[in-house]
Amino acid sequence: MQSRKRAAGAVCAALALAAAAACSDDGAGEGAADPEAGQVFEEDRLVTMVNESARLQYELESAEYRIIQDCLERDGFAVHDPLWFTTAEPEEQDALYGAEDWGNWLPDSDEAARYGLGVWAITEGGQSDPDLEAYRGAHGGGDGDFSPEAGGGGAVPDDAEFAALSPQEQYDWYTAYFGEATAVQEYGHLVGAETADGAGGDGEIDLGGDFDYVQPEPGGCQREMIDALYGDMELVEDPEGGEYRTANWSWRPVNPVDDFAPIDEAEVRYREGMAAVENELVACLDGRGRAGWVFDEEGSLPLTDYFFELYEGSADVHDHPDLPGDAPSDYEGQKAFEIAFAVDLAACGDETGFRDTAEQEWADSREAYYLSIETAVYAWQDEIRAVLETAQDVIEG
Repeated sequence: MQSRKRAAGAVCAALALAAAAACSDDGAGEGAADPEAGQVFEEDRLVTMVNESARLQYELESAEYRIIQDCLERDGFAVHDPLWFTTAEPEEQDALYGAEDWGNWLPDSDEAARYGLGVWAITEGGQSDPDLEAYRGAHGGGDGDFSPEAGGGGAVPDDAEFAALSPQEQYDWYTAYFGEATAVQEYGHLVGAETADGAGGDGEIDLGGDFDYVQPEPGGCQREMIDALYGDMELVEDPEGGEYRTANWSWRPVNPVDDFAPIDEAEVRYREGMAAVENELVACLDGRGRAGWVFDEEGSLPLTDYFFELYEGSADVHDHPDLPGDAPSDYEGQKAFEIAFAVDLAACGDETGFRDTAEQEWADSREAYYLSIETAVYAWQDEIRAVLETAQDVIEG
């Protein structure tokens, strides 16, 4: 917890307003004046909050699926597409964030000297490199087995029974689940149904007036679940759609974690805190003969594009300094160039204190982020618990 001491005072002040708890075990007792002890309690409580939110989200999704499945089976559908009843049980977190969540683009000195930045490992020449197996082993690479037994994210659900149904039977199931509008638009190709604009299954979708895409209004058993648990829904524009404007139907209470404004504020705070040391790192690279680097919007250096241009002769985006005129053209020379660069980068990270600063600023900004949404998260949890009580009544029927 050493890296988080600076945040402790601000944390205690914020808690006085949040009224969720104080910076001591009993709210006013011994230990309230101990920033480090208060900080430990602070993170413990916030981690518990995050885990409880994940648990409630999982229970809610499971309840929604149970209601939809019961509805489908009342309508005579006994075989289901398991993809639409799959939700991952969350793993419990033991911390709000990791020490290096700010990024993994800056290697330590030992890593740099042995593996460079690892870009060589995804090039054509790297596939026969004798160091490849050791590199993958050190970085969690495997043989592509993502089953639960291999520690991966879980296998794709077995849909063999549903796949054995005729196209018409599958289409009827999707219609019963989502309603006709969605079935026609998303699954009409199964039976040659027409889309909303009168074209065949491969035709253009209805642009929905001012939007480039509008999700069809839910129907079928999904709508029955929405009406039973939420009573209403609204059409919401995707805030990350950019120039391509899309709108989707929303019915669950919005999780405060999904609100972009607080996390955007945290990112701004992090970048402001990093501005001085970013300049120092760039100046350090310049002093080692590696001039022209600029941090990107993500708070890192565009290294991948730079080394793709080295290995491949070009990159999709030229957001980095030009390669030196004598840059090597053979794989061994290119890998050696990458390692030498990584060694300089790691050294600059050490000399400027970039890692320690990044860890501290990340901790401060994320701590502030979770505190800023804490009261809203507890209110959201209460809403979800009320919905789950309604869901239990619906399921017990």
